[in-house]
Amino acid sequence: MGLFFFWFNAKNRFEGVKLGLWFGFGFFGLGVSWLFSSIYLYSGVLLPVAVLLTFLFIFCLSLFIALSGWLAQYLRARYRAGFVLTVLFPAVWVGSELLRASFLGGYPFLLLGNTHIDTWLAGYAPVFGVWGVSWAIAISAGILLWLYQKRAWVRASLSLALLWSVGGMLQDIEWVKPMADPIEIALLQGNIPQEEKWVQSNFLPTLKAYTAMTKQHMDADVIVWPETAIPAYYDVVEKGVLNTFIKDVQLLDKDVLVGAIAGEKNSDHYYNALINLNQPDQRYYKHHLVPFSEFFPFHDLFDYVSNLFDIPFATFTHGDKNAPPLMLGGQLAGLSICYEMAFGNELAQQLPEANYFITVSNDAWFAHTFQPAQQLQEVQMRALELGREIARSTNTGFTAIVDIKGKIKQQIPAYERGVLRGNVQPYEGLTFYTEWGKTPMLFMLFFLFAFVLGKRYFLTGRVKG
Repeated sequence: MGLFFFWFNAKNRFEGVKLGLWFGFGFFGLGVSWLFSSIYLYSGVLLPVAVLLTFLFIFCLSLFIALSGWLAQYLRARYRAGFVLTVLFPAVWVGSELLRASFLGGYPFLLLGNTHIDTWLAGYAPVFGVWGVSWAIAISAGILLWLYQKRAWVRASLSLALLWSVGGMLQDIEWVKPMADPIEIALLQGNIPQEEKWVQSNFLPTLKAYTAMTKQHMDADVIVWPETAIPAYYDVVEKGVLNTFIKDVQLLDKDVLVGAIAGEKNSDHYYNALINLNQPDQRYYKHHLVPFSEFFPFHDLFDYVSNLFDIPFATFTHGDKNAPPLMLGGQLAGLSICYEMAFGNELAQQLPEANYFITVSNDAWFAHTFQPAQQLQEVQMRALELGREIARSTNTGFTAIVDIKGKIKQQIPAYERGVLRGNVQPYEGLTFYTEWGKTPMLFMLFFLFAFVLGKRYFLTGRVKG
């Protein structure tokens, strides 16, 4: 609402850009400050370089809002306040979020829609995804500002009531229905600090901790270890220290899903993987890798920079984006690893086959920052969008089970070693968003901007004539 207020009172396009940039510095400067923690504390980067890289990242994200400021000022000419505040500005904001979530692999951080999981506006998520919730929030802000600026008490109040009431009514729609019996699942949280995770002396204690927790919960249908819980290549531990444990798992016919680094025979390709110890051929390879972390869009350039500044540099290989769900606990489970949980349209490709989802993460990279809580919000939004319960296992937290309404069913405290034991209900059916994805939102934005630009061109031509 504050940004819309400043945009509305901006005198020209340059001022719109400037206001957007400053807003972005504050918005992302606080919201993604966790990046500095991962770069400086755990990546071995010098302090000045870590500060510079964090600033550049925040600056690049802020450019999307700055661009929105320019576009908002360009399009608003000759339109009344009500249309500008309640239609144009919200559309520009949502368009900016969509662009940011797609550019160079996508950076869908701090999406507005994730903040309203517990309000009536969450009803728009199964229909239009997080983008629909973002749009409804932005429209709400525009309506309130319209009321404040122009004292449009009746029209603004009715518009706001209608917007929120529709969201509330959409929450009552049962998009999917439960099937089969609940799956009993055990989600392990090892709480291994990132600075200790890859230390050689901690290798055996880490594996002993996870195997001990697993043995205590072998009566569960599915047991899940976090992302890269095994601090080594899987083929090494399979033949070595975990050989007997894996044979015991297979003898008991238990699905134990572990996070590890997996390679291919006669290849230098390595994957961030989830592997079912009961059937090691059942694997999921992470396909949406983190840009500039797990892979580099400009590989040769960053190879040179890493050597120049002594920055650690390594890459994973992309997995198959069309990988099918795995049969775990007697039901098909859709899978994701860490960053992939931010992309609902990609996870939807595992539907309708997947009856529930399992996601894993190693948030120790961002311990005691905003990031773990932000990622849990993303899990809640995905459950709303996809109409599937999601079980989440993490190294340091937040380990949780989320229902199809985006509510946290169960959770264990962060930064403590423990096991979350609970039930996950399988579902069948599809939400509107699962079937159509971002397409309806893109069409609405396209026709809105086409209308505004067409009218502007027509009016400009008349003035010149």
